[in-house]
Amino acid sequence: MRKLLLASAAVFALSSAANAANTATTVQVGGANSSSVTQNGVTNDTSHTTQVGFFNSATTSQGLGIPSLNNVSTVSQTGGVVNTATTMQNAFFNNSSSISQSSFPLLPPNNSATVGQNSILLFGNTSTINQH
Repeated sequence: MRKLLLASAAVFALSSAANAANTATTVQVGGANSSSVTQNGVTNDTSHTTQVGFFNSATTSQGLGIPSLNNVSTVSQTGGVVNTATTMQNAFFNNSSSISQSSFPLLPPNNSATVGQNSILLFGNTSTINQH
């Protein structure tokens, strides 16, 4: 009975940690925008970054120090003369990254996107990049 109680407590602690979440939301409007988000822990990490300006730079690091259970990163950059986005994700289960970059009208596009994803238990990685 005692072993069953200890096992139940351990399962509850693990499921509680799995339901916890690190969430970061960044919104920047300006001439030059720079954002850096770092999330570490055995939780589900979620980051949303929105930038509207001429020079946009966003970096998101999730689970690099301590692997997360799942990672979700979304970056939206609009109106940039230069848009740069980097997402690095390390999780036990799933990684999802979405980057959307829209250049300043009438100028040649100058968009750069980099995504690095590692699923430790080989569950799955999803990456979507839209540049125009």
